[in-house]
Amino acid sequence: MLKSGDGDMPGQGEVIEMLAQLYQANMLMYMGVDDGAKLFERNRKQRQKKVKSSLLNIFFLKVPVFDPDAILNRLRWLIACLISKPFAVVWLLTVLVAAKYGVENFDALKDSAQGFLAPSNIGWVYVCTVFVKLLHEFGHASVVKRFGGEVHTLGVMFMLLVPLPYVDATASWSFRKKSKRILVGAAGMLTEFFIASIALILWANLGGGLAKSLAYNVVVMASVSTVLFNVNPLMRFDGYYMLTDALDMPNLQQRSVRHLKYLLERYVFFKRDAEEVAETWFERFVYAVYGVSSSIYRVFLFTGFIVAISAHYLILSFCMGVLLCLTMVVMPVGRFIKYVFASPALSQVRNRAVLVTLVVLGGVFAALFYVPVPDTFKAPGIIEAARYENSTVGEGGVVAKVYRGEKALVHKDDTLMVLENRELDFRIEEKRAQVNETVQTYYQALELAPENMQPVEKRLGVLRQELNDLLHDRDKLALLAPMDGIWNVKSPDDYVGRFLQKGDSVGMVLDTAAFDFLAVVTQEEVSRLFMENPRKVSVRLNGEAFVEIPVDSVSVIPAASDRLPSAALGWLGGGEIETTAKDGSGERTAEPVYLVRSSIRRDLASLSGVDWAHGRSGKIRFHLTDTPLALQGIRKARQALQKYYKM
Repeated sequence: MLKSGDGDMPGQGEVIEMLAQLYQANMLMYMGVDDGAKLFERNRKQRQKKVKSSLLNIFFLKVPVFDPDAILNRLRWLIACLISKPFAVVWLLTVLVAAKYGVENFDALKDSAQGFLAPSNIGWVYVCTVFVKLLHEFGHASVVKRFGGEVHTLGVMFMLLVPLPYVDATASWSFRKKSKRILVGAAGMLTEFFIASIALILWANLGGGLAKSLAYNVVVMASVSTVLFNVNPLMRFDGYYMLTDALDMPNLQQRSVRHLKYLLERYVFFKRDAEEVAETWFERFVYAVYGVSSSIYRVFLFTGFIVAISAHYLILSFCMGVLLCLTMVVMPVGRFIKYVFASPALSQVRNRAVLVTLVVLGGVFAALFYVPVPDTFKAPGIIEAARYENSTVGEGGVVAKVYRGEKALVHKDDTLMVLENRELDFRIEEKRAQVNETVQTYYQALELAPENMQPVEKRLGVLRQELNDLLHDRDKLALLAPMDGIWNVKSPDDYVGRFLQKGDSVGMVLDTAAFDFLAVVTQEEVSRLFMENPRKVSVRLNGEAFVEIPVDSVSVIPAASDRLPSAALGWLGGGEIETTAKDGSGERTAEPVYLVRSSIRRDLASLSGVDWAHGRSGKIRFHLTDTPLALQGIRKARQALQKYYKM
C-alpha cells in the first residue's frame, strides 16, 4: 500500500501502535539473531499480567475446561435447522405467545418473586441458571460454527463468584461481515429469550408443584440476567461486543478509559503532549459517555446485587462487599495515586498534577464532610379524613332500596339503604303467633287453674323479649348514617339485589372538613423523628406530583405495627413496603413499621383542584436539619450493617 499509494496512508502513531501489538504477540520477524531468552521472558510477563488481570477482575474470573469443537462438528445438522428462516418464525411466534401470557399473569409473576431468593429455592435457582447459560453459550458457539468459525474453549466463569459455563467465541472477530459478528453476539440472548418464553408458557399452564417453580426460576434467570448483563452494553458481555461492531469501535472500553485519561492529563494537569485516542467528535462523545456510564453501572449493579442477597446470605454478601471495596475502590485509588506520584508520563507536569490532585481531593473531602446539604427522606402513605366512620350493616339481608347516591351529603341517622330478610320476617311472625298462643293460655289459666299462671307468665315474658329482639334486628335492616358527612361509596345502586352479611361495610361517612396523611415509616428512619422535629414537611399525591401540599403538624405513633393502613402501600397493591406472602390481604408487613399522622392544610388557593379522596396514596417528605453528605452516607451504611449484619 505504501508503494502503490492507494488508500489512506497510516500515520506515525498508527504504525507505532501496530508494531507494538505485533511485538507483544511475538509476530515480528527481523533479519538478525533471535534472542530466545527475551521471547520467553516476554511470554512469562504476559502470563503474569493475565493472571494479575484475572485476580483483579475476580468477579468475572474465567477457567478453560475443554475443547468443544469436535462435538459442534457432529451437531452441524442440528445447528443448520436452528439457524434458519423457518425456525426464526417459530421463535417469533413463541415469544409473542409468551408475551401474551406474561401480560395476562403479570400480578401472579410479581407475587411469585417474593420467595425467589429463599434458601429452599436457591439451589434450584442455580441449577436452572446453569441450564440456561449452557444453552446460551451453545447459541454463541452454534452461530460461530454455522458461519465457518471454530470454538476451542468451553470453560467456567465465576460471575459474581458463582461458577457458570462460557465459550470462547472470539473466532467471530475474523468474520468480514458486520451482521455476522452482531448475530454471534445476539445468539445467546435470542436463545435465552426463547427458553424464557417456553418456560413462561409452561408456568402459566401448570397447576403447581416443583415443575411450576422450576419454570418460574428459568423465566427469571433467562430474562432478568439477560437484561442486566447480556443486553446491556455497559458490561463486557454480548451487548458490548454488538455495540462495538455496530459502531466500528473495537476495544471500546479500553479506549474509553484511555480517553478519560487523556482528558485528565490535557485539561486538568495541562499536559500539552497528552496522546489523544479519539479522532472525531463522535468518538470523543462515545468514549466519554461510555467510560463514565460503564463505571457507574458496574458499581450500582454489584452493590444492588449484594444488598439483594444480604437478607438471606449474610456471610456471602459480606465477603462480596469486601471484595467490591477492594477491587472497585481501594485498588483503583491506589493505582491513581501511583500514577500521579510516580508515572513517567507525568514527569513534566508532576508538581502541577500533585497540586491539582491534592486540591481537588481536599475540596471534595471538605464538601463531603463540612458542607451541610438538605437531609430529607420520603415515606409512603394515604390520605384519611380526620373523622370518619364505616357504614356497617347491622343485620344481614338483601338490599331492597338505596336512598342516597354516591358522594351524597348525609346527616346522622339518615337512611342510606334498606335491606330485606324474609327469614327474619318469618321468625317474627312465628314468634308473634307463639306470643298470642301463650296469652290465650295465660287467660285460660287465670280462669281455670290460677296455680299454673306463674310458669305461663315467665314463658310469656321470654317470648315477648325474643320478639322485641327480632323487631330490633329488623330495624337494623335500615342502614343509617353513623355521622354527618359525605357518604363515600362506589356505585351504591349496584348493591340492589345483593345479599349483605351482618358486619359488612358499605362505604364510609367522611367529615371532609379536615384531612390527615397517614404515613408508614421504617424503623431506620423513625428514630430521627423521635430525636428532632422536622424543619419542613410536605405531601405529594400520586397523580399530582407537581402539587406540594403543606402539613401543619406531625404526630408519631410511638408503637410499632405490622399492619398497613391500606393494601395499596404494600407489594400486593403495587406499593413499596414489603409484605408477607402468606397474608392474602396484603396489609401484614414483613418487618415492623411505624405510623406517622400529619395534619394537612387545605386553605391554599393552589390546592383548589386537588382530589381529596379518602384512601388516596402519595408520599410525604420530611426535611430534617441540614447535614454533610458524607455523614448522611455513614449513617445509612451503619443502618444497613445493623439491619443486615447486626453490627
